[in-house]
Amino acid sequence: MKRQDLLKRKISEYVKRTQLIESKDNLKLEKPFLTKSRNNLTVANLLMKISDDDELKKMLNLADGFETHDWVIIVAYYAMYTSALAALARQGLKSKSHAATLAVLEQHYLHEQKKLETKHLEKLSKAYMISETMITKLIQTKTRRETAQYDATPTITRENAGTSLADADEFITKIEEILS
Repeated sequence: MKRQDLLKRKISEYVKRTQLIESKDNLKLEKPFLTKSRNNLTVANLLMKISDDDELKKMLNLADGFETHDWVIIVAYYAMYTSALAALARQGLKSKSHAATLAVLEQHYLHEQKKLETKHLEKLSKAYMISETMITKLIQTKTRRETAQYDATPTITRENAGTSLADADEFITKIEEILS
């Protein structure tokens, strides 16, 4: 079975289970989700700054060794995810499942948008479309978020947090370009 057929079948199942809700009312959620996404990225950057800045830690009365790289990763992932919800809202969809969101994102913006009709040419000139790299970055950040949120191991590093921040910024910017 081709990947696109599998995605279409999964999406149908998500709709049947009400994990994906189709409604014109969802169109109005696009901009609020984008705003929330940028706000979440700002919070992730603030958490990184607090983790890195000894003077700021003193000013906030935090312990010398305080760091919160796990929450940088968690918040960066949710910043990306919220921008993905904006992309779904553009399609009149609202998702209640991370897996459903990823399936729609991959199907619509990776596969279907490559098969553009004339009416889509203007959109193509304005945006680069989401590439496999962007989908992969979202999945990788989700994995880092799960590790950061549910594990208490030293695998959560500043480097992982920095990568999550950079990936989130790139992903959100790409979604904004596509939706503009």
